[in-house]
Amino acid sequence: MNNSTLSFKKKTLMVIGLAATLGIAACNRNDGQMSDNAAADAPKESASLGAAMDDTAITAKVKERLASDQRIESAKIDVETNNGVVTLSGSAPTADARSAAEELARNVAEVQGIDNKIAAPGAIDDMSAKAEGAADKLGETVTDATITTKVKAQFAADDQVKATAINVDTDNGVVTLKGEVASSEARKRALDIVRKIDGVKSVDDDELKVGQS
Repeated sequence: MNNSTLSFKKKTLMVIGLAATLGIAACNRNDGQMSDNAAADAPKESASLGAAMDDTAITAKVKERLASDQRIESAKIDVETNNGVVTLSGSAPTADARSAAEELARNVAEVQGIDNKIAAPGAIDDMSAKAEGAADKLGETVTDATITTKVKAQFAADDQVKATAINVDTDNGVVTLKGEVASSEARKRALDIVRKIDGVKSVDDDELKVGQS
C-alpha cells in the first residue's frame, strides 16, 4: 500500500471520527428535512397567509408532544414555526432533555427542519468537551467545525446573546456572524466571545445587525 493511499485513508478516518465525536445532528434528521445550518438560516417569518396557518398548526402539534413527554417536564421551551422550520428556544435542565425536545419536534410529519436554540448546561459542557476532545484525539489543530461548535455553545450559555438569531460560519479560522441582535451591547458581547475562542483568526461581522426595536 503506497503512502498516498495511507494518507487518504487516514484523512477519511479523521473526518469520520470528528463527525462521530461531535455528534453531527444530520444522523438524527428525518428524510427530507433540511440541515441544521439551513434551518438556522431560514427566514423567521411565514411566506404567506397559507403558510402561516400551516405553521400555526405545526407549532400546536409540537407543543402538544412536548407537553406530554415526561423527559422534558422541567424544561421551559418556546416553539415558533416559519415555513415548516421549527425554532426551539428556552432552557432545559439537561442535555438529554434538550435532545428529547428536538427528537419530538422532528417527528412531527410536517416539520421541514429544526433550529434548536435550547440552552442546557449539560449540552453546553458536552459540546465544548467533545469539540476539544475531537481535536486532541485526531492530533489536529482546531478545525473550523470545532470553532463553530464552540461559538454556538458559548452563545447559548450567555445571557446577553442566547436569545438572539445569530448564524455562525467558520472558514479557515475566519468566523462570519450573520443575523440580528437586540442591542449594541449584545453585538459587542457576541464579538468578544468569538475573539476569545482558540483558533479564531478574525471575525467578519458586517452582516450582524442591531435590531430596530
